[in-house]
Amino acid sequence: MLAAAGMTLKDGFLQGGQRLSTTDGDRPELAGKGSWASTCGGSVSVSSAPKLTDISVNLHVLHSRFSLRMDWRDAVLEVDARRVSESSPEDVKVSLQTDYNILELGITGFTELPDPEATLTTLLDGIRRNVAQGPRSMPVHSYPAPYDLVADPCAAFPAEVFTTITERRTDGLQRDLFSLSETPGSKHNSVEMRCDRAGQVALSEGIAPSVTVGQTVLSVPDPAAAIAGVREQCDVERGVELPRPLGEASCGHFGADGDQVLFHSGRSMVRISLIAAKTDPATTRENLAKGAEAVYARLTPSP
Repeated sequence: MLAAAGMTLKDGFLQGGQRLSTTDGDRPELAGKGSWASTCGGSVSVSSAPKLTDISVNLHVLHSRFSLRMDWRDAVLEVDARRVSESSPEDVKVSLQTDYNILELGITGFTELPDPEATLTTLLDGIRRNVAQGPRSMPVHSYPAPYDLVADPCAAFPAEVFTTITERRTDGLQRDLFSLSETPGSKHNSVEMRCDRAGQVALSEGIAPSVTVGQTVLSVPDPAAAIAGVREQCDVERGVELPRPLGEASCGHFGADGDQVLFHSGRSMVRISLIAAKTDPATTRENLAKGAEAVYARLTPSP
């Protein structure tokens, strides 16, 4: 809904963001009924104002028929109203209603934009126009050279792999984070993309399990750089050898604050992170290793 909503803010551009979707065939009975809000947006760069580094635009969609999230109460009560936080007067939020959904558009650093009112009008007009066009398929990942990718993390991390790792079904949603902004480095630059899935537990069981598969893609085409990067991280984090090593460089990190597996795929460094309630350490380690093997097999090495 933001993609064609006038995100070319004069000479600015959308660098990245987060999107939330139901998983294909995983928990269709939960589609649109969870307590999570769909999110789209990201940071905005304006070339004519290089000092504006804290501008971001996000659109949150609440399925108002199903959700009981308390933090949306103000949005529901103040539809079509502009709200400015007392603690952050430079930010703005506007709530809209479409059918049974509440949409909340938030702009951080709103007052710092070259023409904030025109920007807000453009965004709201574009969102209303896009909503009126009805549902459309999710956009496909696309990265410019030298970050051309064959597979994104969610393609390599289907719901059944989450179940392999956690021995639970997911909550029916996938959280997909992507960015086109580079992180500069001394030897190469990189971009990051990530897929998150979470489970459901009763309050008495403690924290719900969540698993993240993240790729750090290097700008250099030589896979040796990714292998060296994984080995360096394994040394820094004091990683241990996996029961069954993956590729030419891999390790695991297991502790009270969560478990991780790190390996390389082409020129990508891939990290799988698990956060879960107290479980049997040996079982958790074995399940995470199996899940990492499944992700490794599904990832087509980045060119």
